[in-house]
Amino acid sequence: MQLKSSLLLSLLLFSNSYLVYAEQSGIALDMHYIGEGVSNVSGGLKQDSTYLGTGDMAVTIDTEQSGWWQGGTWFIETLVNHGTDPSSFIGDVQTASNIADGNRTRLQQFWYQHDINDNISILLGLHDLNSEFYVSEYASLFLNSSFGVGPDMSGNVPTSLWPEAGYAVRLDVHDEHLYLHAAAYDGDPATRTVDAAKEGLMWIAEAGLLNHGSAYKLGVWQHTADKVAPDGAVYSSDFGMYAVVDQALNDDLGVFLQLGVTPSDRNEISQYLGFGAHIHGLIPSRHDDTFGIGVARAGFSSLNQSINGLTSAETTVEITYDMAVTDYLNIHPAFQWIQHPSGDPALKAAKVAMLRFELHLP
Repeated sequence: MQLKSSLLLSLLLFSNSYLVYAEQSGIALDMHYIGEGVSNVSGGLKQDSTYLGTGDMAVTIDTEQSGWWQGGTWFIETLVNHGTDPSSFIGDVQTASNIADGNRTRLQQFWYQHDINDNISILLGLHDLNSEFYVSEYASLFLNSSFGVGPDMSGNVPTSLWPEAGYAVRLDVHDEHLYLHAAAYDGDPATRTVDAAKEGLMWIAEAGLLNHGSAYKLGVWQHTADKVAPDGAVYSSDFGMYAVVDQALNDDLGVFLQLGVTPSDRNEISQYLGFGAHIHGLIPSRHDDTFGIGVARAGFSSLNQSINGLTSAETTVEITYDMAVTDYLNIHPAFQWIQHPSGDPALKAAKVAMLRFELHLP
C-alpha cells in the first residue's frame, strides 16, 4: 500500500512543462489522489477504522487540435485503488464511501466520441454510466455512494459504474437547454465481455432540461438478464425509472432531489429517495468552501422485508464540508448517521466519521 501511495504522489508532481506542451498538442491530463480515513464510532456491525484511497489518471485527446480529424475525442482513465471497504464493518447497503473498492489497478474508461454536428454525438467504448446518467451535480458533494447513482439501480442489477465501467454505445442529442441521452451497456461490466444471451444488456434513456444552473431529469432503464427475486422466482428482465432535480435558489444555495423506483416483486430495493442542500461560502471569508446536508433512503421491497425480516429502509443522513486549502489540496470531513444498516433490525444506528483529502493538479 505504501508503494502504491508513493507512486501516486510522485505522479502528481509530474512536470508542469510537459503539461503545457501536452495541452498545446490537444492532450489534457488530469491526475488526482483521494485518501480517506473512516471510523465507525458506534453501532453497525462493529466499531472499527480504516484508511482507503484511489489514484486516478485521465487523458483526453482532441483529435482536431492534435491535427488528425474534426469532431473526435479520445478518453482514457486508469485507477489505482487500495484499502478496506468500511461498509464491511459498518454493515450498510448504500456504501458509506464512494471510493471503496479494495486493492487493484484497473483500466476504468477507454472510449471515443465523435461529434456528428454541434447537437449530436455518438460514443463507443468502456464508459461510466454515471458520468452522464442519473447525475445530480449538487448531490456530488457528498461521500455516500447513493448520492452518485441511486441504489434502486446499482443495488439491484450489475451497472457500468466506478470502479467497473463496461462496454457501451451512447447517443447524445442536445441544444442549449434540452438533451436526450440513450445508451446500451454491457450487462455485467465486471467480466469485460459482452454476452447478451447470458449477461444481458443495460438499456437506458434520459431526457433533461437545463436552465440557469438548475436541471430537471427523467430516466428509464431495462436490464435484460434474468433477475432472481428474493423469494427465488426468476424474471426475464428488470427495469426502473428515476428523476433528478437540481434547483439553484441563488448563487450560493442549491437543493437537490433524487427519486428511483423498481418493481417490488423482483428487487431487493424497490424505492430510493435522496434530497439535500449545499451552501457556498457558509463562512464569509471562505467563499470557495461548500457545506452540505443530505438524506439518502433506500427502501426495501415488501417481498424482501417479509422474506428476510428487514426493516422498511436504510436511511443515511450525511453532513459534509469541502474546504479548498490550496490549488492542489482539498480537505473534506463528513459525518454519516446510518439508521437500520442493511435493514437489519438487530443493528443499532451506525455513527461514521470520515476525513477525506484530495490532491490534484491545478
